[in-house]
Amino acid sequence: MTLHDNAYAAFMLDYAAGALPPAERLAADLHATLSAEGRRSLSVLEAIGGRMLEAQDPVEVASRGAASLEDVPGRSAASSVCPGEVQGLKNRLLSSDLTSLSWKRGWFGVGSLPVGLPNARLLRLDPRQRAPQHGHHRRDVTVVIQGSFADEFGVYERGDLAFAEPGMKHEPRAVGHTPCICLIATERWSGWTSALQPFLPAGLYSSPGAVGR
Repeated sequence: MTLHDNAYAAFMLDYAAGALPPAERLAADLHATLSAEGRRSLSVLEAIGGRMLEAQDPVEVASRGAASLEDVPGRSAASSVCPGEVQGLKNRLLSSDLTSLSWKRGWFGVGSLPVGLPNARLLRLDPRQRAPQHGHHRRDVTVVIQGSFADEFGVYERGDLAFAEPGMKHEPRAVGHTPCICLIATERWSGWTSALQPFLPAGLYSSPGAVGR
C-alpha cells in the first residue's frame, strides 16, 4: 500500500500522530519495522506534521490538540497501555519462534493465540490452508509477520497491511511453503472468528506477555 490509498494514509497519519489504540499501534509498529514502504510513509507523514506545527501558532496548536484527544476513539484504552509496552511486545513477537508456540485450533484448524493486548491476537494458516469465507462488522487491521496469504483483493507478504472494512467478505488462504502468521487488530470478531472465542479463556485477553516470554 502507498499513501495514495485513503485507508492506509489515514491509518498511518493516526499512527504518526499517536492517535491509534494499542492493538492498531502494535500493527503499525510491526508494519513500520518490517516494511520499507511503511518506514517511508511514516517518515513523510512525520515531516509533513512537523512543518504544519512550525507554521501554526503554539497556543492554537495546544488548544486544538487537547480538544482532539477527547474525540479519539478508544482513548481510554490507549492511555492504559504505554508505548513502551507495545514496543516491547513487538520486539518479543519478532524475536520469538512463533511456529513453536502453543496454538489453539478453532474451526477448520485455523490457529489462534492471544498476545496480551486487548483486541489483538495472532492467527495462523498452515501451507495451503484456507480459512472459511467470513465478513466483518468493523474495521480489522492485519499485518503479516511471517509467510504470506492471498484473498480476493490481493496477495500480502511479510510486513504488508490489509484492511477489512465493514461489510467486506473474503476467504484468506496461505501462499507458499511456510505457515502464514499475522497479527489481527480488531474491535469485534465476526463470522468464523467468533467461533474461536469459546476456546480462549477470557483472562488471556489481558495477560501481559502471553507471547515470547
